[in-house]
Amino acid sequence: MLAARIREVTALAAGTDLSLATRRLMDLCDEFPAFQDLRGAAMQLRADYNMGRELGAAEISGTSGSALAERCRQLATAIGQRSAVAGEAGPAPTSEVVFRARQLTKTFRSGGHHFELGPIDLELRTGRIVGVVGENGNGKTTLLRQIAGLLDHDGGSLLHPHVGTGPYLIRRTIAWIPQRSVRWQGTLLQNLRFQAAVHGTLGAANEDRVLYTLHRLGLTRFKDLTWKQLSSGYKLRFELAKMLVWRPKLLVLDEPIANLDLQAQQLFLQDLKHLAGSQRDPVAVILSSQQLHEIEAVADDIMFLKNGKAVYSGAADSFDRDRTSNVYELRGPFTRAQLEQALGEGGILHIDDTGLIFRLTTPRTLGAQHVLKAIANADIEVSYFRDISTSTRKLFHQDP
Repeated sequence: MLAARIREVTALAAGTDLSLATRRLMDLCDEFPAFQDLRGAAMQLRADYNMGRELGAAEISGTSGSALAERCRQLATAIGQRSAVAGEAGPAPTSEVVFRARQLTKTFRSGGHHFELGPIDLELRTGRIVGVVGENGNGKTTLLRQIAGLLDHDGGSLLHPHVGTGPYLIRRTIAWIPQRSVRWQGTLLQNLRFQAAVHGTLGAANEDRVLYTLHRLGLTRFKDLTWKQLSSGYKLRFELAKMLVWRPKLLVLDEPIANLDLQAQQLFLQDLKHLAGSQRDPVAVILSSQQLHEIEAVADDIMFLKNGKAVYSGAADSFDRDRTSNVYELRGPFTRAQLEQALGEGGILHIDDTGLIFRLTTPRTLGAQHVLKAIANADIEVSYFRDISTSTRKLFHQDP
């Protein structure tokens, strides 16, 4: 584990992605005791990066960028030289069950409307990310609010083994981030200090933990701003910082990337992946979203809800292993007839024209490489292609 992490930061420090390099150097020095004395240098490097990078810029360029890159390399070199005597840090931390639901149900009745969630079976473990996906109105928020202790259940059972059964303790020890952030008073820095203090981190430890969280999540230059002065993207990063400053075991997020641009989505999800898998303080993460591809890229497990039922719940990489067909999405200046002619008789089981893309179902024996080769041979221009054969995206297009 330690050797792999050292190889990671060494490779990052030699590259051009200073954002990721500075974040992972901070993680390494914070999580492994052998590098604790380098933690301050890693924090300062990240703080200088945050202050030096222009908002919206891809990276820091010029003399400043070169100087920061050199500091990254020097720190990575110092870590690498020490690794020979640091030894291995032991096995990865044990994955701890922090939430378990069995046959969980919740029913809503209002006038002529009736909706029932469940029955749901679910287990959340530290170090793993669970993505809850599905269209609006299918029970995602209801499920997350029950997990966070904000909504009672009607049937089945739920347990929070790490805190017991007290409702107050459950709510106090679970980090809950709703889709719409609640307005807060004071500055970002003041709020982080308060959150750390409420959870027992005081004095010098409070200041250290707050600064570490600020720098790690790229909020250094925003520490003295108020709620009104932050964009929606940075409000979300603040909400994450407010939770992570006290190192929770369970993080519950409702549609966190819905209002973020693509770059902000990728950065946020990348941070979630790294923070969930922390060597010292692994977190169980469950989040809902309609951004299928982005969530599937970071989630270890997926739950797809349709009409309140879990149509699929399991490992993200195990979905539809036993399928008999493949499904591809394509877009370009071509017609349905051209596509059918390119793939020939027997190459297509079904074509769905959504108006924006073609969704092509083929026999499983017809792989993506074969499809692309046939299209290229037919001189058909393609502007978008995605293999969704093992993606839960297919479930969005199936009848209930």
